[in-house]
Amino acid sequence: MEFYIAQGISILTAIVAILSMQMKSMKGILITQIAANLLASSTYFILGGFSGAGISLIAIIQLIVVFLYNINDKEPHKFLVIPFIIAYTTYSIFYFKSFIDIFPLLAAIFFALGIAQKKPSVFRIYGMLNPLCWLVYDIYNLALVNSLMRLGIFISALIAKIKLDGFMRHKKNN
Repeated sequence: MEFYIAQGISILTAIVAILSMQMKSMKGILITQIAANLLASSTYFILGGFSGAGISLIAIIQLIVVFLYNINDKEPHKFLVIPFIIAYTTYSIFYFKSFIDIFPLLAAIFFALGIAQKKPSVFRIYGMLNPLCWLVYDIYNLALVNSLMRLGIFISALIAKIKLDGFMRHKKNN
């Protein structure tokens, strides 16, 4: 029964996470990412993926910190990312059971670097790398819907890079 509950929560996570890549402002991205990480953490916890659950909870803390800077129209200092990378790494070492547990850490580092960006266009670059790392972890932990979600996030970020950021557009010569 827990497996099916986790997959149901993952569907909600997928919708929110995919939508986050289409947000035009960092405030929108941050709010939807907080919700997505809360849902993802619940899924991993239910499935026994404690490495992924903890990393998602740390991500929520980082998102809230960055959001507080953002609502005050301040840019977070670039060095603010360091304590979160240390927290992600420390947590990962504590819950490290096998090689597969390195993937949430890599995903978290990409996330930490991405969320510290001022421009949504730069965030989306990390938003393409992050789900690829999670995808491996999700498949291993049988978080099947999360696997599809990560693929959806990658595709959504790629579409946003093309549609919103002008990625791969040819500039016209005047």
